[in-house]
Amino acid sequence: MLVKRFKIRYIAAAIILLILAFNEGNRSLIRRVFERSKLKSDIENAKYQNDLLKKRIYYLENMPSYLERMIRNELNVIAPGEIEYRFSVD
Repeated sequence: MLVKRFKIRYIAAAIILLILAFNEGNRSLIRRVFERSKLKSDIENAKYQNDLLKKRIYYLENMPSYLERMIRNELNVIAPGEIEYRFSVD
């Protein structure tokens, strides 16, 4: 009796899984859930990048030393009279 109930539960679970797996609506719903989570992460990443750029604009407008530091870092510019030291990593 117990074995028969156990088999019936497995068969019922298998039938339900097959119905869910081959139903186009369910597959579409699952795809949409994954797309939604990806879009949410893209939005969060864009918000983070936007905040960084807002800070950068603020510093560029209000702090001249930030502009100088940016130029030095990104363009590898040195001021007149400065000595540039380069170290080789072997």
